[in-house]
Amino acid sequence: MKITFLGTGSIIPDPKRDNKVTRSYSAILVEIGTETLLFDIGPGTLTKMQQIGVDTRLHPDHLFISHYHIDHCQDYVGMVKGRWFNVQTGALEVGKKLNVYGTTHLQSWTNELFSNVERWSYLSKMLDYHKITNLTEKKEGIIAQTQDWKVSCIPVKHYDGIAFRLEAEGKSFVYSGDMQYDKNLSILGKNADIVAVECSFPDKKVLIGAHLCPEDIAKLATFGNFKRVVLTHLYPLCSGREVEMISYIESHSSTKATIAHDFYQITL
Repeated sequence: MKITFLGTGSIIPDPKRDNKVTRSYSAILVEIGTETLLFDIGPGTLTKMQQIGVDTRLHPDHLFISHYHIDHCQDYVGMVKGRWFNVQTGALEVGKKLNVYGTTHLQSWTNELFSNVERWSYLSKMLDYHKITNLTEKKEGIIAQTQDWKVSCIPVKHYDGIAFRLEAEGKSFVYSGDMQYDKNLSILGKNADIVAVECSFPDKKVLIGAHLCPEDIAKLATFGNFKRVVLTHLYPLCSGREVEMISYIESHSSTKATIAHDFYQITL
């Protein structure tokens, strides 16, 4: 299982400067054999996939959307539309289907995007998204499964968001999406090999909104006995405090901690 963190920032991107790493909008690509699973699809995801040699006309095979905030799903429209054209001629042609999984309202939200936006009416007149997508809505339990892998989900406290757990090749990978403190992540992530968890702010004093900080993550990791956490969805306020954030989590739990940056890769 190869995991590529395509986007590790928040709605406020943190571009590279002064030798800092880049953090942009949320997306994580997982490769299992020849299959590809994408968790969230924030702005720029298609470009970043193409930069690492992934043909977005064919991949991902499966798209999992944690919630419907722009920094987690904006490239959805572009991905679906991009599968409608003949590569050689540019003529309309139904391409490879995209399997899409999400929480409540996935179907109505997709319909709104492709059928009810007046200035995008050409989408519904030219393209029928039903022919290019398979949509599955679920808030809890097994949301997708093949002979080689299984994805489960659970609701978390963030605007009807859900977290995902992928099990494949004897390993487990969990993705929190965005969330505030919620023990459901510990339940879903029990004994997981890697938990990619949002850590929007460097400490409790500056934390705002429905998000997490190292204090919360240390508690969740302890309850869930996570083997390793990888911090993602960092706001620019975290810049320069990464060592402190890792140190706090590791000193207040038995979990190893790492901070991701765009294009950071792990092989499980």
